[in-house]
Amino acid sequence: MSADTTTVTADATAALATAVGATTWYHTIELPGGITTPGFYDTPEIARRFSFPQSLAGKRCLDVGTANGFWAFEMERRGAEEVVAIDIDDPADYDWPHPVPENPVRPANTEVGPNRGFEIAHQALGSSVRRVVSSVYELPELGEGKFDFVFMGALMLHLRDPVGALAAIRTVTGGEFMSADSISLSTSLSHPISAAAVLRGAEEPRWWTPNLVAYRRMIRAGGFKIVEKGTPFFMPFGEGFPPLRAIGSVPPRELPAEIAFRVALRRLGAASSWARCVPA
Repeated sequence: MSADTTTVTADATAALATAVGATTWYHTIELPGGITTPGFYDTPEIARRFSFPQSLAGKRCLDVGTANGFWAFEMERRGAEEVVAIDIDDPADYDWPHPVPENPVRPANTEVGPNRGFEIAHQALGSSVRRVVSSVYELPELGEGKFDFVFMGALMLHLRDPVGALAAIRTVTGGEFMSADSISLSTSLSHPISAAAVLRGAEEPRWWTPNLVAYRRMIRAGGFKIVEKGTPFFMPFGEGFPPLRAIGSVPPRELPAEIAFRVALRRLGAASSWARCVPA
């Protein structure tokens, strides 16, 4: 390798590191030059914790709610012939409860416009993933046709109408759909055989967190047959998870949940489950 090439490579790596450091990351993504993004979630570890396909060779794939694009890039890395990734550009377009905050932001999308983290990773990886601006509800009218493999991760709890979203996904699923999403561990334990969910619907776009039974029932109600399902697992948080609030600033009504989170879930991650499905 010539000195000039070495200099260019070092300069490019330094520029990438600067761009990564100036961006808020929802996903942990391993980039060239030994650079890893400081994600809210440790997505490479999450991918090892459930039955995400080892090979997607030759398949046309869709990533629903792509955020920084980890799952879309992972599909590409695992051999997908084409990957389409959908998301919205304006945080105000999330399913916010009323009243909508004046300056709404979420960790997955902190500013108006194309997701900056996605753009940085896409360029650094030399990716061919095609990002399309769309909500999950708009999939039937998107005109993208059918997909061999569709994935939606950690999105259902942020949707006002998760069953409607699943029904929309079914219209574009020509092969297999895979979901990996949050569940309520406490409600799964207290209601092991009946469907139940915890409703937030206040201050942030976070709606129903179902127990395990309700999670699977939602998928079936959306028009899918579950062909493989996993036991609960935890989605670990990453380096970019925000610092804990001062305990004195926590409202009394939120204190029990905050203490439970600090004792167990902060270290373990978000309680979740997964299912591999086909249209019913």
